[in-house]
Amino acid sequence: RLQAALDQFKGGTYGAAIASFASFVKSYPKSPLAPSAQYWIGNAQFAQKEYRAAIVSQRQLIAAFPESQKVPDALLNIATSQFELGDGAASRRTLEELIAKHPQSEAAVKARQRLAIR
Repeated sequence: RLQAALDQFKGGTYGAAIASFASFVKSYPKSPLAPSAQYWIGNAQFAQKEYRAAIVSQRQLIAAFPESQKVPDALLNIATSQFELGDGAASRRTLEELIAKHPQSEAAVKARQRLAIR
């Protein structure tokens, strides 16, 4: 089921992907794949330029699955969404939080690059 949702995302049918990922999270909240599904909800919302919704979805992931390996990626998505909304200060704070809390993550590498550019 998760693969079908990913295929929808890759195919650009973001609304259907969001519904599929949300259904997975609701049906299997304890699944080890639930954090990934929640992450992809936010990613699909971002792809639709629904930046506020993407932030909410990624914060839900962080709240529900604080130990997930997807948390650094969720923080990066939040920072990017904040930047797209024109809130550079919030974006910078989120990038700094990401680096502080998850310094070894791939997302932290990207965060450091973005902070160097800005």
